[in-house]
Amino acid sequence: MVSRTLKNIFFLFLIFIVSCNVSDEEKTAQFVPFRDFLNLVPGFEWFNLEYNKYNPDANIIQQIDSLWKVKGYRFYIFANPSCNCDNTQSIFPMICKILKSSNVPDSAMFIYTMLNTSYKHPFMHKFSVKKLPSCFTEIDSARSFYFSVIDTFELYRLKYPGKYPMERIILMSLEK
Repeated sequence: MVSRTLKNIFFLFLIFIVSCNVSDEEKTAQFVPFRDFLNLVPGFEWFNLEYNKYNPDANIIQQIDSLWKVKGYRFYIFANPSCNCDNTQSIFPMICKILKSSNVPDSAMFIYTMLNTSYKHPFMHKFSVKKLPSCFTEIDSARSFYFSVIDTFELYRLKYPGKYPMERIILMSLEK
């Protein structure tokens, strides 16, 4: 026979689970302009620290700036508003720092916040967000050709440790 205390704990656990469920309406990625991240978007209190801490390679930044002006590609970034994205907390601010240092305007950066990858987003018919954070460079939207910056970064980091910083991968995406 289950004790009364265990029944109470189980009951409280059920209430907790039900109260923490997010409604379907909230399971949609939310667009947040870059400038808002500098003003401490809730859940991203750590952003400024990580953003200011990263110092991209100036030579690569100059190349990104030059190539972006020619190509005019757009960047789609998806981030989780929490402080422990499986040790990937620095990646989202790092990408933003690289793009802003390269003079990519806010109008070419589309940042969406979402708690998990199952959230709906405006580009679901073009690509899948399989992990957070994610970043895609739009090469050709008509043909749904996108370059996954973070997937490529992780692949190169494993294959060539320390050789390809994030800014090199972003440059690579612009060379397509």
